[in-house]
Amino acid sequence: MDTSNNSFLTFVQFVKEVEIAENKCQEYIDIGWLQPVKNNLFSVDDIFKVRKADRLCKDFELPCHGAAMIVDLLAKIDELESQLAQLRDNNEDI
Repeated sequence: MDTSNNSFLTFVQFVKEVEIAENKCQEYIDIGWLQPVKNNLFSVDDIFKVRKADRLCKDFELPCHGAAMIVDLLAKIDELESQLAQLRDNNEDI
């Protein structure tokens, strides 16, 4: 599915795009990690994070909340590494 021009998907479209079972996707919704952003539509930006969490669940036999926490922590690490690199670049300019 080409999602480049469409930033929102219905639940059924989202599940199909992520390639997970509806009940698994519903678990992420139930724990508050995945939420519709607009009129019960889901952002295409969430596809990657749900795929990553599902892969962690399968590979390491983790519950949904454990995989969701890991994905969030990995995203935070990426953010902090970017900030650190930016600070280092700014210090080199001084």
